Amino acid sequence: MIRLIFRLIGLIIIGGIIFLALSLWQGGKPFRWFGQKTEQAGEIIKEKSKKLGDEADKLKETTDSMKKTSNKIREGIRKTGDKIKDVAGSKDEK
Repeated sequence: MIRLIFRLIGLIIIGGIIFLALSLWQGGKPFRWFGQKTEQAGEIIKEKSKKLGDEADKLKETTDSMKKTSNKIREGIRKTGDKIKDVAGSKDEK
């Protein structure tokens, strides 16, 4: 646990030194570049997540309609009094 704390403190100190060195050497240019690139990546991620969300909605609608259909079939079979095995067949039958 103590090693972890010392490593975190070391990383913070090294990060601070790198920040100061970049600030003195090139000013804010590398930080603006990093911010711009992360913003572009965020836009791409946002577009892809919208597409994934749309596909997930389509999949959910399909499964919901399949559940409704299977429930209607099950209820129809129950009303006639037949067993589902009689209608669909069992695994042993060929």
